[in-house]
Amino acid sequence: MKKNLLIFLKKPGSIFVIKTVAYFAIFLILLYIYGYNGVGSAKFIYNDF
Repeated sequence: MKKNLLIFLKKPGSIFVIKTVAYFAIFLILLYIYGYNGVGSAKFIYNDF
């Protein structure tokens, strides 16, 4: 079982899929944090100066 998993993880296609899913998850987390922060919703503090 462990040997089969290691063989699967060494294939270029599986490495590509794992990296793509990981980068997409990081991207979604960053989008969520950016949206939760409310960057676009509040007025910038120095606009009146």
